Amino acid sequence: MQLSINTLSYTNNSSEMLEYHKKVYDKFEIPVNYTIANVRHGHFMDHVMRNVDADIFLFIDSDCVILDRSILDDCLEYVIENDSFIGPAQATNHIPPKSHIFAAPAFLMITKSCYQKLGSPSCLETARSDCAQELSYIAEEKAKRYRCIYPTMFDTIPLEGVWRLGNYGYYGIGTLFGDRIYHLYQGRVGVNVELFKKRCNQILSGSFDKSEMHSSIAEFNGKVVD
Repeated sequence: MQLSINTLSYTNNSSEMLEYHKKVYDKFEIPVNYTIANVRHGHFMDHVMRNVDADIFLFIDSDCVILDRSILDDCLEYVIENDSFIGPAQATNHIPPKSHIFAAPAFLMITKSCYQKLGSPSCLETARSDCAQELSYIAEEKAKRYRCIYPTMFDTIPLEGVWRLGNYGYYGIGTLFGDRIYHLYQGRVGVNVELFKKRCNQILSGSFDKSEMHSSIAEFNGKVVD
């Protein structure tokens, strides 16, 4: 089956971040198609899934890297066996009900046939959805099973407060999902770019250090986004 792997990076994104992103995926011999453009993320995903000839699509954010190749292989096995999709768990705290957990587009893999069975919905934001959240909503409405990969820990607390993940726990800047996917978030902030470079270097050298990260499921007593 043909897999199409795609990353969108905006023209004003950090060139260093993109350089390190490429280094990590090159290390694991994963061929990523990079698009440098100022288009809405949802439009980009729609265009790829509706126009690229592939059986499976994987979308990777430009600030999202993996710790080892096994996560790619495990995601492939899941979506092929279940004709479904899989991605990091996320809850959009600025869109009611704020507690809906969905498979986020940071590392989203989906079969083309699943996408078509869902009605080929747009990944654009709606009144109830963040980017690509409609896929999860529609799958739930059609009783189609999909999988979310939950966070285990995160590096730092965003300025606005740590983010809630439904009734599960919390996530923040530099979140580790399933211990194998690392999503920075807020890469526009300079200090976060340095954090991303540090983490990528650790991945490249096989020395990723979790010792000072916050647990995503521990009780949190600091500022939390409501």
